[in-house]
Amino acid sequence: MPIPRRAVARPLGAVTAAALALAGPATPASAGGSACTIGKFTATSQADLAKISVLDPGPLAPDLPALADVRIAPAHGDVTAGRSLATASYTHGELLGLPSPGAVATDRAPGSPAGGVHVPLAALNAGGLASATLGKATAEATWTDRYRCGRTGPLTRATTMVEGLSVLGGTRTVPAIQAVSATQAASRTSLLRVGPTGSTQSATDLVELAGGRIGVRSGAGIALGGLTLFAGTPQEISAKVVTQPTLEVVAGGSRKRSTVTYRPAVLAVTSAGKAVPGLDGDHTSVSLDLLGKMAADRPASRLSVRLSLGSPNQEITDAEVRADAAALRVEVRTGPACLLDVALGHLSVAAAAPGRVGASVPRDQVPADASDPYGSGRGADSPGSGLPGADSPGSDAADADSPGSDVPDADSPGSPSPGSDSRDTGGPVAGEPVGLPARTAPSGPVAAGGNPGSGAPPAGGLALTGANAAAVGLGGLALVVGGLVTLFLTRRRRTGAHTAQR
Repeated sequence: MPIPRRAVARPLGAVTAAALALAGPATPASAGGSACTIGKFTATSQADLAKISVLDPGPLAPDLPALADVRIAPAHGDVTAGRSLATASYTHGELLGLPSPGAVATDRAPGSPAGGVHVPLAALNAGGLASATLGKATAEATWTDRYRCGRTGPLTRATTMVEGLSVLGGTRTVPAIQAVSATQAASRTSLLRVGPTGSTQSATDLVELAGGRIGVRSGAGIALGGLTLFAGTPQEISAKVVTQPTLEVVAGGSRKRSTVTYRPAVLAVTSAGKAVPGLDGDHTSVSLDLLGKMAADRPASRLSVRLSLGSPNQEITDAEVRADAAALRVEVRTGPACLLDVALGHLSVAAAAPGRVGASVPRDQVPADASDPYGSGRGADSPGSGLPGADSPGSDAADADSPGSDVPDADSPGSPSPGSDSRDTGGPVAGEPVGLPARTAPSGPVAAGGNPGSGAPPAGGLALTGANAAAVGLGGLALVVGGLVTLFLTRRRRTGAHTAQR
């Protein structure tokens, strides 16, 4: 009796299905969420126009209130765990036990509409001790999941601008300070005036470093025309800001690829109409004495004024880089008592570079969105990278593995420059926001895993994408076809032998 041929057709169908299943991966896989390989990263940045550690008129006029640990015109950015936050306001902290006055510009991403938040600020009156006439706060946060795939671009931008900032200028509740001449003539004035305007900016970005690595940049700076103590009196002390201070860190994933860049302020100082040694790299402090008082029934006191430039405190590890600096410190004392201790241009930044996880992502397979060509999650109107005047960090001018200088030259790649030396270029206009740079398209992604920059595949095998997937599929198909042919010939022999026996 002939053997039915259906028994051969059944395994043939099963083997054919298996062959098609193995051949499936030959189609290039899209680099979706699981293919994105950039690990977690963090960044924080804050610029304060003034950080008041102590403002206590008590030594000159008892029973008056005092301020401590108050930040004026903060601009803040924070990035962590897949979200970014930008805030800008008049003050940070409590003023005389009350919440900070004025509105706050706050923007979060993802989840917020494009364009950022812009808030006008009304007059500030900190218990009669410090005041400002008006201001403006701007905050913009950006986030896109493509940042996990090697895209670069802006994360946060925050700017605060204030006008008419004055300390102990006199109000209905607090008398103005008075400068007293050698002839005991008293002139009503303010202890400190900033401006006429000043602004702060903070910025955080993902940037491409040399060798195709992804780094995290965090920068802060201020724009300030100058400051005056005892304005309008014969004892006036004036300091004009020639170079604006900026501070920037770039985290590159290791100590030798991370940098701290600080550009100190340079000031020209005059006292009683006469020039005194300025504040620059050669002269870091100026001390002056004069007489002053606040209460009419109290004698004048000798006031010691000290202006000093700050230097950055920094810490660089393989995991993180952070730094802070007080650009200019103003201290006013009478004897051992402190009347005023304020840091103008208090800058604080930190960043941690992303790790590399999973398989490589080909550059041409990073998710793209035709409506968002810049990969910023906010479309083409998203701001560009870093502080104004900054060159791209990690340019080809430096080798990718060369040690990063702790405090490189201000003109080195990656240097933030909201205040380029105005002796040469004019610098920024004081009082205007430190300015956002032109829009720039982000660079492409980098391959992650394996030996960075070497082209070696990551541990655990090749990703099943592109040519790798095709090779695996074709190899499997060849094995299955060979097995199919062998099975078919074996069945034919058995069928022929059985027929001969019959």
